[in-house]
This record gives sequence, structure tokens and C-alpha cells, in this order.
Amino acid sequence: MQISPKSARIALLIESSRGYGRNLLLGVAAFARTHGPWSIYRHERALGDAVPDWLQRWDGDGIIARIESEQLAEYLIKKGCPTVDLRARYTLPGIPSIVPNDLFVVRMAYESFIGRGIDHFGFCGFEGVDYSDSRRNFAIQYLAEHGVVPSVYETPHGLATDTTGVEAEGMFDEAELGQWLAALPRPVGVLACNDIRGGQVLNVCRANEIKVPDDVAVTGVDNDELICALTTPPLSSVAVDSYRAGYLAGELLSKMLAGETVSDERLLVEPVNVISRQSSDVFAIEDNDLVDALRFIRDNACDGINVEDVARAVQLSRSTLDRRFSRLTGTTAKGEITRVRVDRVKQLLVDTDYPLSAIASMTGFAHAEYMSTMFKEHTNETPGQYRHFYHGIRQGGVST
Repeated sequence: MQISPKSARIALLIESSRGYGRNLLLGVAAFARTHGPWSIYRHERALGDAVPDWLQRWDGDGIIARIESEQLAEYLIKKGCPTVDLRARYTLPGIPSIVPNDLFVVRMAYESFIGRGIDHFGFCGFEGVDYSDSRRNFAIQYLAEHGVVPSVYETPHGLATDTTGVEAEGMFDEAELGQWLAALPRPVGVLACNDIRGGQVLNVCRANEIKVPDDVAVTGVDNDELICALTTPPLSSVAVDSYRAGYLAGELLSKMLAGETVSDERLLVEPVNVISRQSSDVFAIEDNDLVDALRFIRDNACDGINVEDVARAVQLSRSTLDRRFSRLTGTTAKGEITRVRVDRVKQLLVDTDYPLSAIASMTGFAHAEYMSTMFKEHTNETPGQYRHFYHGIRQGGVST
């Protein structure tokens, strides 16, 4: 039976206790505003909560859920209601899922470390938790391509069987985690499987008087702003695109309600960028001239500087500067200037409604057309496409 997507009654089984879940809800809400209106049914819940009593009495049209438990998975399969899963802990026939692209998450995090001159790497996770295992495996795979073997530490699996419980157990292996951190070569870049784990790593560093970020630079995943603000120092994090995942879930469910056949293969959503905070704000490069060049670029890239300006600021010839950049960072001075500018463009596209001409002027690009070309080369999207999800949709005025 086909349901009109515009009059659908939709249940949301998504936690609001985490930044990831809250952004999923915002993405679903954006889709409902632009393609609905939907009647939304939800109640406060945590990630691992059981099947809610109200759902068993609810007679609706579609469900968007974070399926964390076998109990919930079995219930939703039996219920037979069109469902989209935003957790992908289980492979469920007939239920498509949407999750972050963990390979891109890992690559983005370690590229950020590499760009700061770090050449020792670690990964810290939770043993047996699916998202942690996935990111660990991709970390090993990605770094192997660069001839590097990362040091890995994972909280031993304890009594907890649910994700939230395993994450909580991570607070109680501080002695073992401290020994691992103390033994790492310095400086080292440690990717934590999520922000919860990243916060635990920072606590152990403080307890063991390990300097962050000078000796150990730490980056988490999810960019949960509350968690990142509560850590000391504030935690850098890979911003996964849960807002977009929520929007795409609404789009996918709408197709199912209209009777379209959709694939139940996992849909991967690319992360946005690394949000750098104090926990990774270090340039671990012994070449002081290159450190000064990187800082000069970071502080002045959007003022229209070029490579000659950088070379002049650090009193090196351009050829010497580019040779050192290539040897120690794997990029060029020009490439680093463009990267910093594109990151600033992303921020302005999200946070403002400025026209592209104004953004180009504010980020050191001579013309909006050239800015758009560079932006697409770095992101595979035009500025307009990028803004579609991060600004226009939130205003309720953009549809697909």
C-alpha cells in the first residue's frame, strides 16, 4: 500500500542524549519541513533503550530508528513498517541503513596529523564495538598504505553488552591506558574512535602529566560540541555529517512510502572536516622555518597571500620553501594556502547567507568562479550544493 509522503505519520527512535543523535533529528526535521509536513511521533530516549511501550500501540506509516539492540531489530522486522536504520549495527533484510564513511573519517583525521608534521600514530577504541572496530581496521589499512603501523589500544571487553555500557567501562581502565600512552613515541597523533573515547584519553593524559598536544595530539570523532567543550584541553574532532544522514533518511523513507523499491545496502555519508581545537593544535616539525610558515599561512591565508609572501615572511627562497614543504608535510605552500581558504569557505557557507562573491573576497580568492573551482576540486561539491544541506535546508526554503 502506497502512503502519501506528505501526510505520513512517522516514528523517530533516535536518541537525543548525544550530539550525533540530535543532529540526525535536525536533519529529519529539515526534510519534513521541505517535503511534508509529516506528523512526527517521538519520545525522549537513550541509544540503548528498549522498544518503547507507545510504539507497540502506535499505528503509523514509517519509522526512522537507531537500531542498537537485537530486541529492537526483531521487533521492527516483525512489525513490517517501512523503516530506515541510522545505526547499521545489524544487517537487516528490507531495512536500508545510513552511516558515516569510516574510511573517509580515518583518512581525514590522520591527514590532519600528517599536515602538522606528526609521523607517529595511535588509535584508541573500544574492543568489540562495531563502529570502533571499523575505524580501527580502516586506520590500520590507511596507514599501511603510507608504510606506517599504528599503535592500537582498546578497552578490554568487560561485563557490558550494549554500546553505552562498553563506553562507560572505558573510564575504568585508566592504568592500562596510561601505560600505553606513556610508552608511545613522541610526538604522536592519537585518533580516538569517538569523542567519548577522546575525552577519556585526555583525562588519562592529565592524570599522567602527559603534555597535550605537544607530546600527544588527540582527535575524536562526531564533533559532539558538548563533549568537546567539557574536555581539558578542548577536543579536536572529525565532524561527521549526521545532519545530512538524517535528511537522507527522510528522503529514503519518503521513497519507500511512495512504493518505490530501494536498496537495503548501506549508504555511506562522507564527513565534513576536522574541527581543530587545542587537543591537536601543534606543529610537530623540527624545521622551525616551516613551523613559522605554517603558522603564517594559518593566520593570513584568507588575506590574499601567495607563496612569495610566505617565503618572504620566513626569509626563504620559494624553491627552498616548497622543497621543505614537500619533504615534511607532503604538500606545497600553495596547497596549504588553498586548504585553509577552502575550510574557511565551508564555515562561511554554513554560518552565513553571504553571496559567493562576498565569501570569495573574505577568503582571499580573486573571483567567485575561481573559488568555486577550487572548492569543487577539494570537496567534490559546488559551494551551492554544500550550502544546500548546511544552510538553505535549515531555512526551510530548499527542496530536492
